[in-house]
Amino acid sequence: MPWYKAWLDTRWRFLLTLVGLLVSACGIVMGFTTVQELAASLPAGAAVADESLRQELEESMALVRTFSGYAWSQWFSGNLPMLLTLVAALLGSGSPLVKSGSGALFSLALPVSRARWIGTRAGVGLAELLVVALASSFAVSAVAPLVGQQFALVDAFVYGGCAFVVASLYFGLAVFFSTVFTDVWRPLLITCLAGIAIAFVGALFPENRGLYAAMAGYRYFFDGALPWVELLFSAAAAAALVYAAAANVARRDF
Repeated sequence: MPWYKAWLDTRWRFLLTLVGLLVSACGIVMGFTTVQELAASLPAGAAVADESLRQELEESMALVRTFSGYAWSQWFSGNLPMLLTLVAALLGSGSPLVKSGSGALFSLALPVSRARWIGTRAGVGLAELLVVALASSFAVSAVAPLVGQQFALVDAFVYGGCAFVVASLYFGLAVFFSTVFTDVWRPLLITCLAGIAIAFVGALFPENRGLYAAMAGYRYFFDGALPWVELLFSAAAAAALVYAAAANVARRDF
């Protein structure tokens, strides 16, 4: 079955990244008590020469004094977007036309069309990406009681869902470039560079706009609203990239 072949190709990347993000999320939660003690030890009106820097420091300290603010600033707006972008690039990279990098056109021997093969491979990768995004988000809710705090599962689901939808765009980029190059590293590198470029471009937008802000659930945290424009754009772009990848393979002359 094509889905089983796709699972065999990506299972170790999926399992290792899943464990890595779970450990990272749990570590962030367990560090809450230490950060809270540090924030409490700082004077309320710390003397800072630069007014903008002082205001930014006060805003950061105000966030970490509550668990919801701490979890959002340190995980959902901090580590998760960067790590999930890397996971998306890893899961999407690797030519579907070769077997273990040997150069053999293994996929052509499968009793399915090329378009279906690419679509199945992308579907399995997206399912793995969704599991990584949601599991690492739910871990925050699961571990929070260990530090005497609570984090709503609904909030974890929304943050994880936003991160997944935007990350699917990077996954689509990796899948597309994997039909252009036969190695793992060039699609991975190009996708990561694209993620960095998008983050820099996002800095030109207002704080609550842009793909990075949508991935971090910025509007949901501050306004309780979802960034529908960015989410719809990411989903449409991911679908277009997977379609382009399938078309690229279908018209190749082997």
